[in-house]
Amino acid sequence: MSPEQALQIAEHQRRRFNGLVDVFDTPQPPEVMARLQEIVSAAGLAPGEIVLDVGTGAGVLIPLIEVYHPSVILACDLAEKMLERVKQKYPAVGTYRADIALLALPSDSVDVILMNAMYGNIADKLGACRNAARMLRTRGRLVVSHPEGRTFVDQLRDATNLFVESLPTREEFEMILAPLGLDVTTYRDEPKLYLMVAEKMQEG
Repeated sequence: MSPEQALQIAEHQRRRFNGLVDVFDTPQPPEVMARLQEIVSAAGLAPGEIVLDVGTGAGVLIPLIEVYHPSVILACDLAEKMLERVKQKYPAVGTYRADIALLALPSDSVDVILMNAMYGNIADKLGACRNAARMLRTRGRLVVSHPEGRTFVDQLRDATNLFVESLPTREEFEMILAPLGLDVTTYRDEPKLYLMVAEKMQEG
């Protein structure tokens, strides 16, 4: 995929998700919230860490992250109306309207990057992972997840005009992440939960 194609896809996603703010900003069923809690727990957050929530939407993960008392929560999304809602609800959260492949945070500055229910929507997945690895500190964690699992993502791909690709296998993630200094430590591909955690083993 060319950079121009990736930009076109990102712009299409921005427009579509701007129109879905109220859909996303609704209470989730208890069973989904339990799985989201499990996802955030898998990040191994410690008090004082810096967390980046990518594809934050209306901020469903933010109160679950706050439980762990991070020093800073940052939220990134393509859709400015999603970020406006996040700022209304969580004014202390720093927001960035950007494609994660292009987000210009300093290198080695973030402890945990969460990509929940959005990895399939990324056009430049290698670029996104490369940039995530750059931003993570040594021993930082990248968490890619979906609280409804692979089948839900595949059904969404067939039923929407959004850009959606299937979620990677463990082997596919290892091929992407190992050259970036990220070691896959957790991989779960279950009917109602997809969860991958990788740890940055070295600087750079």
